[in-house]
Amino acid sequence: MSENFELDKGYPVELPVWQAPNDFVRMEFERDETRILFKTWKKNRDYSKSIGILTFKNTWGIRTIRHKNLSYYPNEEDHNFRSYYLEIKKSSWLDQLIKERSKDSSDWKINDRSIYGHFIIQSHSFFIEIISERPEFSRTHSINWS
Repeated sequence: MSENFELDKGYPVELPVWQAPNDFVRMEFERDETRILFKTWKKNRDYSKSIGILTFKNTWGIRTIRHKNLSYYPNEEDHNFRSYYLEIKKSSWLDQLIKERSKDSSDWKINDRSIYGHFIIQSHSFFIEIISERPEFSRTHSINWS
């Protein structure tokens, strides 16, 4: 039985912490790894002492887009998660990147065994799109955020 996903629809993946919804995230890059760090709440507007981290390995592409009319990503599956990131299971952007790379190097998949996905993270009035391997979640104690 094959799954029929709508093109570019976001499917939520719940986070084990509550990402502070009106704060910007911090992005760190090292080689082909991207880390998204974000403040967390214990309860509504009450910050915890931990920072959530999503680590994306083998990052292929990143783009940021300001929300239109201050809304979230416009094409996401209904859910009731208060904190999550989105996975785009049928991504036109990832398809485009694969076609372009295959045109330049027909055997690139022999050397690159990564399983790429398209993910979206909210950051206050922006959303960040990342093409990479599935992210890993971790957390740390508060860091100097200035």
